[in-house]
Amino acid sequence: MDLVSFFYTQVIPVGLWIVMLGLGLALTPKDIKNVFVMPKAVSVGLVGQLILLPILAFVLASVIAPTPAIAVGAIVLAACPGGVTSNAYSFASRGDVALSVTLTAVTSFITIFSVPFVTYLALDYFLAAGTAPELPILEMMYLLAKLTVIPVAIGMVIRQIWSEKARKIIEALRTATFLFLLVLIITGSLLAIDVLREYFLQTAAVALSLNLLSMAMGFGLGRLFQLSVPQSISITFEVGVQNITLASLVVLTVLQNEDYFIVAVVYAAIMKLTALTFMYFARQWLARDELAAQERANAAAA
Repeated sequence: MDLVSFFYTQVIPVGLWIVMLGLGLALTPKDIKNVFVMPKAVSVGLVGQLILLPILAFVLASVIAPTPAIAVGAIVLAACPGGVTSNAYSFASRGDVALSVTLTAVTSFITIFSVPFVTYLALDYFLAAGTAPELPILEMMYLLAKLTVIPVAIGMVIRQIWSEKARKIIEALRTATFLFLLVLIITGSLLAIDVLREYFLQTAAVALSLNLLSMAMGFGLGRLFQLSVPQSISITFEVGVQNITLASLVVLTVLQNEDYFIVAVVYAAIMKLTALTFMYFARQWLARDELAAQERANAAAA
């Protein structure tokens, strides 16, 4: 087995398993109950992530993607919502962390079915007949279940039985997740360097448009359905920040094509800048909302 094959078949699956284990360690039964406690916010987030986001990606890919491979890569990325990254941004922005974690938990189960379906549509639509790779949908669903649902479930059990140890493990896994993502992006860039050089500006246009429009869509959904400010912040990150690790599994391990991964590589750099920028404005927005609430309470008490 050569080094590239080893990276595809061993490193990426193990990395994703560790990431999802960390998510499970952060979950409690209360997070699952939140689906029923705040059904409107959860429903808005799920529709934004699983339906509207892939539609947005299809439109953008059809209009501005320079190659079919970049189009497919953008759509697969859009089909892989949130993850621990969006949870971290929600926490740092003082958004509704319970909502963010709940959405991530629910989508971890749903993406077993939605990611293969969206990937199939992207390959069928953008690649010429006879050129699309065969997509083993059932095997892909099994692989996603094995690398997402199972480690999340194991993490939740560990959290329930050894709560204190779980909290300590989470910190180590966060560091491991960051390092793995760094290695993933660097390796993916090197493997697809030729295509990246030729289409960097066009790929950046696709990645930036997807990132900005998806964040704007998440923010707009929160405002349209009159969610609270913390909930709107979390919905923005959940819809606007994608799971690069899961996307890499699909395009590098299942489809085994580096060209599909270059959108995710460019997106990873852009997303950090836009997410941090929104984090700054989100904190200002939340502070103004809290001040207004305090003024209303003072006026009512006077």
